[in-house]
Amino acid sequence: MKKMTEQLWVLQEADQYIIGMTPCLQEEAGDVSYVNIANIGEIEADDTLLNLEASKAAIEVPSPLSGKIIKINEAAIDNPALLNSEEANDNWIAVLTDVDASEFDAL
Repeated sequence: MKKMTEQLWVLQEADQYIIGMTPCLQEEAGDVSYVNIANIGEIEADDTLLNLEASKAAIEVPSPLSGKIIKINEAAIDNPALLNSEEANDNWIAVLTDVDASEFDAL
């Protein structure tokens, strides 16, 4: 199941929640030139998940969910332009587990 906020999409696959950038955030930011993703480990909803610098804006993006970050998009840190892609395989940010299903349902 996939849900969207204004800035992020969240795809649930079994007990994992993959978070990525929506076209709305991509348009708001412009061409991404720098990205910093939260460290692997615990994160609370509304904590900073992503800081990015782009041609139109510098944006701090909060996490839509609380949980445990188990994987981040290392390729996007090395090549921030990947976050401009329309492909979910490229523009994902992080993978979370230990997410309360009711928190996901409330998105």
